[in-house]
Amino acid sequence: MVMAMMKKVVSLCAASSAFFFLCGCDRAPSSGEKRAASSAEREKPSAVRKEAETWRERLDAAVAGSVREKENGSEHVKALNDVAALYAEGLQNGWVHPLDVRAWCDSVAEAGSGYSGETVIGAMFLYGTGIKRDAVAAREWFEYGLARPGTQRGNALYMLGMMYFKGDGADQDLNKALGLWHKAADEEHPAAMGLLGRAYMEGKMGVEKDAASGLALLEKAANGGNTPSSVYLGNIYAKGQGVERDMERAMKWYEQAASAGDAHSQYIVGLACLEGSGVPVDEGKAFSWLRLAAGQDHVNAMLMLSVCYSTGKGTPQNADMAEVWKKKALQLNAEREGSSAPQTQKR
Repeated sequence: MVMAMMKKVVSLCAASSAFFFLCGCDRAPSSGEKRAASSAEREKPSAVRKEAETWRERLDAAVAGSVREKENGSEHVKALNDVAALYAEGLQNGWVHPLDVRAWCDSVAEAGSGYSGETVIGAMFLYGTGIKRDAVAAREWFEYGLARPGTQRGNALYMLGMMYFKGDGADQDLNKALGLWHKAADEEHPAAMGLLGRAYMEGKMGVEKDAASGLALLEKAANGGNTPSSVYLGNIYAKGQGVERDMERAMKWYEQAASAGDAHSQYIVGLACLEGSGVPVDEGKAFSWLRLAAGQDHVNAMLMLSVCYSTGKGTPQNADMAEVWKKKALQLNAEREGSSAPQTQKR
């Protein structure tokens, strides 16, 4: 009996000592210190509640905004994205239950918009848009999104395929990635068609080389707005890689990419218009394309623009402007070379 009581006292003393040690002191806290500690503990959950309440107010306002846009506005998708972003924030902070979020996704999908809230939330987790990146959560939400048809199903399939390909948020599995990309291509997802098209052209990523299938996929991807596929088609026709060399076809695809804003394609089309390579000579058109590429900091386009000003090709001669663009090109090139040069260690 006595021994049991002594053990209990020792245990209580040890617990008390541990408390004093964690407090950074070797004495019992005063009554004032106890009140301060108790107040701090009360304030902590209160601050969290306040943050959650503020989030809820923002969410309610965003949901109301999405309803207004659906009825009267032209930016309904943007308004839905705002709601999805807030739900992603709420999920990460534990302010909302996943089933409540999925109920909202259901209501949006049932409205017939083709919008997949699950896919958008998955992308936010995947890319860390406004929240901490969480690949596992992204995979789960993409998988939720695949449970329903809709215009964004292809996006979920494509991104999920990338995750399995890289082993990001899931075990690396090339076969599973290819299966998902083929499903995305069946949904006419441009990036998936472009990716598979390049794989078939080169016989890479576990598929057998098949130029006919590759070209068909690449052309569908390019015509669906996938600019890298337009560039790829331009390159293979210009170089005769896997196809017969055809500069007219090459320029058709380069012009498509240039019109979509690809700086290097704008430069290539500009040169072609100067030289008459695959297109008629048109110095005015050449100058316009080179000016667009130079405006995107394409160094070679800047230098060619300088030549145009110097020689009066496509624009009136202007020695001052020729010098301006030459200096810009040289300065930008020096900056890029400097940033890529290895840094010497200071001693």
